[in-house]
Amino acid sequence: MVRLVLETTYDPPFTETDWDSANQRLFPCLELHNVRWIRSLVSGDRTRSICEFEAPDAESVRQSYRQAQVPFGRIWAAELQEP
Repeated sequence: MVRLVLETTYDPPFTETDWDSANQRLFPCLELHNVRWIRSLVSGDRTRSICEFEAPDAESVRQSYRQAQVPFGRIWAAELQEP
């Protein structure tokens, strides 16, 4: 399993309803592709988000988002660095 970061930009900014609707479609797809959501960071103006996942590979996350019809931007592998 690898740690992955997915970046998304929203124009117009998303609403809580948008976020909830996307997650209702997305989470069953993540489970189907053996992807574990870790956390999401959202900008104060709701135009950007970064989501962290653990998955077999980046394509598993891409497939989940595509299947759920949730838009996304870049995805990349990451390593956790802590002091």
